[in-house]
Amino acid sequence: MMRILLTGATGFIGKELVKAVSEKEYTVAVLVRDPNKVNTIFTKKIIQKIKIIDSSSDKWSTEIAEFAPEVVVHLAAFLTSKDDLDIIPDLIASNITFGAQLLQSLKGTGLTAFINTGTFAEYFYGDGQYSPSYLYSATKTAFHNIIKYYQQIGSFKVVNVIPYTIYGQVDSQPKIIDIIYNSFFADTPSNMSGGEQTLDFVHIEDVVSFYCLLIDQVSLLKNNWEDYHLGTGQGNTLRRIAEILSEKLNLPENINWGALPYRDRDTMYSVAPIAKLINHFNWVPVITINKGIDKFLAIKKISTF
Repeated sequence: MMRILLTGATGFIGKELVKAVSEKEYTVAVLVRDPNKVNTIFTKKIIQKIKIIDSSSDKWSTEIAEFAPEVVVHLAAFLTSKDDLDIIPDLIASNITFGAQLLQSLKGTGLTAFINTGTFAEYFYGDGQYSPSYLYSATKTAFHNIIKYYQQIGSFKVVNVIPYTIYGQVDSQPKIIDIIYNSFFADTPSNMSGGEQTLDFVHIEDVVSFYCLLIDQVSLLKNNWEDYHLGTGQGNTLRRIAEILSEKLNLPENINWGALPYRDRDTMYSVAPIAKLINHFNWVPVITINKGIDKFLAIKKISTF
């Protein structure tokens, strides 16, 4: 059975991906900072199927080498739009140092593929050229050269997945769709920027579906490095998302659009170019924005009880 290692297994994508791969014929290990969190997120059935490696232990590197994964899915990251002095050490530690330590631990293990997770915020102009919107996305771009170094000495394939605006599950860090949803139930109108930003909202189920397909077919990839922009190929403005929610909730909008200024590097248009997903895998997302928001509202309803 293929041995797979996942980092960021308790994060937004990770917890759903772990559930999916645990149902397949894989040997799965997860690298996490808090093993106790694993017990609160996953069922006993899933926990019995996976190996848990504690990254806070001084033995985690040795445990990874002993596990010798064939495929690594690297999801762990520190996400923030802040760029003050105090935040820089955490960004570097999580998005660069940790990744380098992980790759160093994988030397000589027979790794065949490293699936890295980027962000659409690395492409401010949406033209496929690197131009990080935030310091966070700059650290993600900087990590690419470290991956390339280890690839040269390790001869494994690299797949860089760039997810766009993911939604569809409850997360500890509220996403833009959560903020808009919460505004309907606020006592006073929520102040937001103009809402003209056009983003590609891709449902978490489609995201997990693509990662699973990629793991299954990673050995078929011809090139040593591939970038895949993971979205729907369609954009919706934040105002349109609010309109859809208003219709489905049968509640009036409760947002002061334009009350806040746009930030200097706010992404105004970010829609995934998905031609490569179709050409290489014959894959397209199946959840439309209307269906996805229905699923999102169903999850919200459950989480309030």
